[in-house]
Amino acid sequence: MELNKGIAKSLSPAYLGVHLSARTSLVILGVVVGVLAALGNAAFRICMLFFHHLFFIKYGGLLGIPQGGWHRVFYLLLPVTGALVVGLVVWRFSDTIKGYGMPRLLLTVAKGGGYIKAKAIPLNITIPTLVIGSGGSAGREGPIAALGGALGSLVGQIVQVSHQRMRVLVASGAGAAIAAAFDAPIAGMMFALEIVLLGNFDVEYFPPVVISAGTATVLTEALYGSQVTFHLPPFHIQNLWVEVPSYVVLGLVVAFLGVLFIKIFYAVEHVFERARVHIYFRILMGAFLVGGMGIFLPQVMGNGYPVIEEVLQGRLIWGVVTLLIFAKMVATSITVGSGSPGGLFAPALYIGCMIGASFGGIVHTLLPMLSAPPGAYASVGMGAFLGAACHAPLTGIFLLFEMTRNYHIMLPAIFATIIGSLVAERILPFSIDTYGLAQKGIVLHHGREREVLETMKVKDAMSKEFDAIWEGTSMRGLKIYFSSFSHHTDLFVVDKEERLKGVIPFSILREALFIDEIQDLLVAKDLAVTDVEPLEMEDSLMKAMRLFGHGGIDHLPVVENKESRRLVGMVSRRGVIEAYNREQARRAAAR
Repeated sequence: MELNKGIAKSLSPAYLGVHLSARTSLVILGVVVGVLAALGNAAFRICMLFFHHLFFIKYGGLLGIPQGGWHRVFYLLLPVTGALVVGLVVWRFSDTIKGYGMPRLLLTVAKGGGYIKAKAIPLNITIPTLVIGSGGSAGREGPIAALGGALGSLVGQIVQVSHQRMRVLVASGAGAAIAAAFDAPIAGMMFALEIVLLGNFDVEYFPPVVISAGTATVLTEALYGSQVTFHLPPFHIQNLWVEVPSYVVLGLVVAFLGVLFIKIFYAVEHVFERARVHIYFRILMGAFLVGGMGIFLPQVMGNGYPVIEEVLQGRLIWGVVTLLIFAKMVATSITVGSGSPGGLFAPALYIGCMIGASFGGIVHTLLPMLSAPPGAYASVGMGAFLGAACHAPLTGIFLLFEMTRNYHIMLPAIFATIIGSLVAERILPFSIDTYGLAQKGIVLHHGREREVLETMKVKDAMSKEFDAIWEGTSMRGLKIYFSSFSHHTDLFVVDKEERLKGVIPFSILREALFIDEIQDLLVAKDLAVTDVEPLEMEDSLMKAMRLFGHGGIDHLPVVENKESRRLVGMVSRRGVIEAYNREQARRAAAR
């Protein structure tokens, strides 16, 4: 701790005799994070190439796998051998490296203040590369994003920034790492804003996020040169009236298959988690199953980039491509769902490519003179499927453009990706990054307002001054109470033990008070709406806002707990807005 304080002091502008604004200081830290993310990506590349060479070239060569034939059975041994080491590390550091890491990163950013332990840095460099290099069906981008986020968090912890700035630095690091991995600064920036920060496009976040992604890209190009991730065949639209509707239909297809992939992945993960087997043996079991698939379909092993390149160049037959859609979904779900650390970004690109190629094959067969070759649809399918699965259309569009460096792809990419994302979100409101958290009762919402309300509690806006009346009070007594003592438009109805029985909204009360015929016939509980869901003090204000939208009630009851239902306070719409404004002012002051 003392060392960190000393470093923070030595790095502070005041110590150096320079007085910088808060925004300028954050931009400078963004540059530092971008440099570290680029170096982290370089280390990741080195490890992945090392393990791929070790397993597929040296080890695979000794087993005779390149000879084909019956030697293909040895594909089974590659991921299993890697899993012998991966399982031990995951067992020891399961809180940091287990399975799919993006939900863990999002939760840390949204609710954990952005604090990530430094041990995540070496773990995210070595273990996922061992999984992918030994043939596990997973992607590099999730671990790279987690690595960049950990580096951003480390910088924030050394300089001792506020919680709000820490979150920005983590997002900047994740975006910079993606930018370095794909040589795609705009996509990296969009990844940070759209996925890591859950669509929070606050103008305060732009400078450090943009400068981090740009810095990481510049340094990566200095190390490796300007690179294109995938080489597309010449892309053009044959017939606007035929192909634009075709890309719209492609968007619908990837939407449904994107939701299917999310469901399959978390269903498989759930099966592994419920199995009464130690995590070490779960990982071995997953590696064994994927290795078994590799005997018949070796294309599902690894991150799949060489296979994507083959499909884009039209070197795989239509039937195999279609089969690989579902085979890759299952293989990836088994690898990552069993606990092996890995990402789903590359598998999403892979699956989208196969979907696009299969769909394009059908269109081109039916309309050969009016449609582009299947490779064109495969290219668009990558970005569209990524956007649908992650609910991040801008990331999908810009990543596709920067990966291919082909301007002509933008128009069909926009149609397919936007349609795919909107329809997928309509079918399933949670992305592949947030669905697992939602199953555990942790709901992360997109947008600045929702994010703020989700992190605030009912107790932050609750008032202990409320109007409660006994359930047996007559209408005449109710009229006297409302005209003389009530301070609010809605009345809470309780029993003699102060347990909530219902709410009398003002709309009902206003009509009933002036009907003389019922003054001696009805009591308070006869007017009460009893299906109003009460809140607890630890519930989020986002939940309160959802309940406000379900009826014409402006004041919601707060109970001690759902079992006792003892009334302890109330929350009003105005109170929520005032609490939100106070939190926004506090966050602005902390920047």
